[in-house]
Amino acid sequence: MTAALPDDLEPQRRAAQQQLERAVGEGRLTLDEFTDRAGTVWAAGSGAEIDKTLADLPVPVVGGTKPGRSTIIGVIGDVKRRGRWSLRRRTTAVLLIGDVELDLRSAVVEQGTEPVTIDSWAVIGDVTVTVPEGVEVEVGGFTLLGDKKVELAPVARVPGTPLVRVRVWSLIGDVKVRSA
Repeated sequence: MTAALPDDLEPQRRAAQQQLERAVGEGRLTLDEFTDRAGTVWAAGSGAEIDKTLADLPVPVVGGTKPGRSTIIGVIGDVKRRGRWSLRRRTTAVLLIGDVELDLRSAVVEQGTEPVTIDSWAVIGDVTVTVPEGVEVEVGGFTLLGDKKVELAPVARVPGTPLVRVRVWSLIGDVKVRSA
């Protein structure tokens, strides 16, 4: 028996990708888990490898995962979101004197096809956003008396991952977007 050519696996890969997208949209996979599994699917050399990637998908949670608040507010203090947390497609963070740290690696992204947009308004504070490797990020906005750093891993975008738009308006503070 000969191994399947990569072109022969295209329909199976697309079907697996759709299953993974559904799983991340339902909160059964984090963005980081999704990125890892999608990368494995597209790198697989056989149908059995693709099936193995899907074999242990968590079962749907009864009632699903509700998206978290779409607005995050901090006054004289830091705001951090890490671990498993719900991320809406449009999220706004407002901060007065303090830092905002959003780690999207284990975030459960609200289902949909539009980009994830994070708008941050900060007065005297830093904004840091961490995404999994293979997620494409666009950074925009304006900083006065602050630096803007984008430190993403030099890897191709993993198919099916959402585009993340980070827009920061900052007065006296730095913006850092990185992958890990």
